[in-house]
Amino acid sequence: MVLGEIPTTRVTGRLQQSPGHLIRVAQQVHTRLWSEHVGNELTAPQFAVLLALALEPGADQRTVGERASLDKATMAEMVARLVRRGLVLRRRDPADGRRKLLALSQNGAQAVREATGGVVRVQRTLFEPLSPDEQLELVRVMAKIARLEPAAVAALTDARPLLDAQRAVGYLIRVSQQVHTKLWSDQVGSDLTAPQFAVLDALEAEPGADQRTVGELASLDKATMAEMVSRLVRRGLVLRRRDPLDGRRNLLSLSPAGQELLHRSSAGVRAVQELLLAPLEPHEHAAAMALLAKAARL
Repeated sequence: MVLGEIPTTRVTGRLQQSPGHLIRVAQQVHTRLWSEHVGNELTAPQFAVLLALALEPGADQRTVGERASLDKATMAEMVARLVRRGLVLRRRDPADGRRKLLALSQNGAQAVREATGGVVRVQRTLFEPLSPDEQLELVRVMAKIARLEPAAVAALTDARPLLDAQRAVGYLIRVSQQVHTKLWSDQVGSDLTAPQFAVLDALEAEPGADQRTVGELASLDKATMAEMVSRLVRRGLVLRRRDPLDGRRNLLSLSPAGQELLHRSSAGVRAVQELLLAPLEPHEHAAAMALLAKAARL
């Protein structure tokens, strides 16, 4: 495979129609591109924090967390890490001792400058499967799914370059993924994660498939799939056996308990998908799914 080329993925028909699954796969594509073009010294959420501070120097920690779409606990841990790395300066607000004011250090400003070119390349590569009009439409759709304010949605579709955090399609994918995770917790619960559901769904579609094929259908890498299957086997949801024709391959199938949990969770999963697309008009759904599938390389 050529460096920089993102492989296409095949999924089951039902997962192909799941916006949550498409967003998760698009997030995986973004993570892969980020590692290649930006590296591992700075994560996408960390860059969002630094960029927010570049745009609003001296902002308080809560405001920066809102700009970067990070919850309070995640933001506190991230700021502590960035302070230890010498990228962010933190001080108490002299007018309110409960507030922490943040600013970029010289090293932090340098990190933003060095990473920006790679971030732009990530966005351009994410957009490669889409025409210019589709790129603007994807940003508009993702902004709605991410529950951005209407004014922010309108601003995202103007002609200015997509450089700040709220104009980055990767940022919108990440925030949409956060929305999906919250909806999943509310509607499905903790008995089954979205990737686990994808595995069970793939096994119902292709019973007796080998582990590698199921991983491809569920859009999971080899290591993640191996760990997940072991966990599902221990829970009695998946049956695993060696392929009698090839001892290196594991063949998988749903157990009765796995089948029952899959069907019991299906109503909640459908509710998640409906709620995820709720900010869109009904006539926008099909186009949004097609754009997400392109971004996810499906």
